[in-house]
Amino acid sequence: MLKAIKRMQKARKDITKQLFVIMNAAKKRLDKLTPTQRATLEKGWDIEHAYYSSALEGSKLDRKHFEELGEKVA
Repeated sequence: MLKAIKRMQKARKDITKQLFVIMNAAKKRLDKLTPTQRATLEKGWDIEHAYYSSALEGSKLDRKHFEELGEKVA
């Protein structure tokens, strides 16, 4: 049982290291975006957030409709 716990701890540490590397790479990539690219990305994130939030609240609107609404708002 002790070996299993140690394996799990090592696996968790390895996953944490991988996540750290991925997050650093993502940050570097985001830092290289132009203001226009960043605005486009943030708009997409806002639409995704609105879609999932409304879905959690019981909305029956589909993703395509949310994308259309996002285009009208922007």
